[in-house]
Amino acid sequence: MQRIGLLIGLLVGAMQAQVRPLHTRDLTRLSQVQVGAQLTKSDIIFIPVGAVETNGIQPSGRDYVWPLAYAMAMAEETGGLYMPGLVWSYPGTTTIAPSTVYLSPQAGTAFLKDLAHSLLKQGFRRQVYLSASHGPAPLTVGTLVREFFEETHVPILYINMDTYLPRLQLPGDARSKTMYGAHAMTGRLEDLALAGEYGERESHAAGPLPVNEGLATLGRLGFAGSLSLGSWVADVMAHGGSEPLPKTAAERVAWGQQGEEQVRAIVKRMQLPEAMKALQQHDRYTREVVVPKFRDRLPAAR
Repeated sequence: MQRIGLLIGLLVGAMQAQVRPLHTRDLTRLSQVQVGAQLTKSDIIFIPVGAVETNGIQPSGRDYVWPLAYAMAMAEETGGLYMPGLVWSYPGTTTIAPSTVYLSPQAGTAFLKDLAHSLLKQGFRRQVYLSASHGPAPLTVGTLVREFFEETHVPILYINMDTYLPRLQLPGDARSKTMYGAHAMTGRLEDLALAGEYGERESHAAGPLPVNEGLATLGRLGFAGSLSLGSWVADVMAHGGSEPLPKTAAERVAWGQQGEEQVRAIVKRMQLPEAMKALQQHDRYTREVVVPKFRDRLPAAR
């Protein structure tokens, strides 16, 4: 009878544990059952933060698609999940353009903070926020990370790929096509133009622009940048770069494949499994050592 009871228990347990395998690591595409099962394995989630702004003849959402692709690759590398984050954070210098969506740094931080609190309640304790190719992002995300820690005593992580990538000392050809890789990974490759789809006039500023001598001098002296000085560009085409475009759709696909390989190779070199373990250790130390020792001096946790 004891063996029969054990067998029945095993059968019931097997029936209860039948969960569809993950077909994606995008939280928004998973069922409640899949997310619940995933949280028994990992509490890691990656959230991209970008902007919708003029990039000349490049897609206006480029600076969101880049960190989204990194988030996808990082979720795979660490066994975590990713989800849509903040598509339109503070754009900075490009506010003058009709394709630019403006959101203040404070509004972006408030949105992300509500999101971070929700994710923590859901069980995602290790949260990683990402930006790439977007200079003003730290105004929004850096503030989020610090304020959230003060409010909850839970450390979450912000990775600014613009400041992190130089640490890897990559040759130019190891990251030259990551924009195409990001758009391929996210199903947006056709958003990137082919050579000849825009005319010469449409690809450049509307006319000659006077030089901003003051801004040029401040830049030369090292006193410029999104986090150092307020400025706006003087033409809607003055932001976005002028890289060579693929000549054919087939070449664009090839660049997308090359770029995806570059994105995944970069993520491999970032040692993220080790970083996620260290983030967990840091969280535990904060909770078990620092908070009990200095509880009376610390901001009260929400």
